[in-house]
Amino acid sequence: MNPNTFAAAEEVIDKIANIVDDKLNSAGFKDLRDALERLGKVLGTRYSASLQIVVDVFDRDREQTLPLLTTGFSTTDGAVPYRIWGDSSAQRYLCEGDIHVVPHDHCPKCWGYWDFKFEHPRCPSCGLTLGQSCKVLLDSDVCPHCDEGRVTNEHPTCDRCGYRVNPDMVSWG
Repeated sequence: MNPNTFAAAEEVIDKIANIVDDKLNSAGFKDLRDALERLGKVLGTRYSASLQIVVDVFDRDREQTLPLLTTGFSTTDGAVPYRIWGDSSAQRYLCEGDIHVVPHDHCPKCWGYWDFKFEHPRCPSCGLTLGQSCKVLLDSDVCPHCDEGRVTNEHPTCDRCGYRVNPDMVSWG
């Protein structure tokens, strides 16, 4: 997705997330939370149960969806349901000459699921290879591996997790 479209969508997704959060935590949804808790008790300790709300975008050309928000409740061992968030952080790519933004666990070209790109540099869906016609665009000093530490072109090893950025797989912006 191009950066402008992604930024505009992200702004609306944040508003949707706030609305969903308010609704799910409201008194009007207590019966739903209670039912999920009862389901957790029926299932016992082996299973957990989740109720999720997913907002995804469908691209007609790719014939693929891209999840932008995943949230809900989960329970395990029959405990009181707790809030869950399953979205992935956004990642910018320089792919075939264009900048694309998608959740970090998806391919910027085909939108297929593709996590751990630095360890598995070839998209299993379309064959795009990180380090060839596609690079992670690092236009900040945030570590692309842990999203918490710092890396730079001069110091490519993360000061938090120790991950060393492969300069063949990134483009410093």
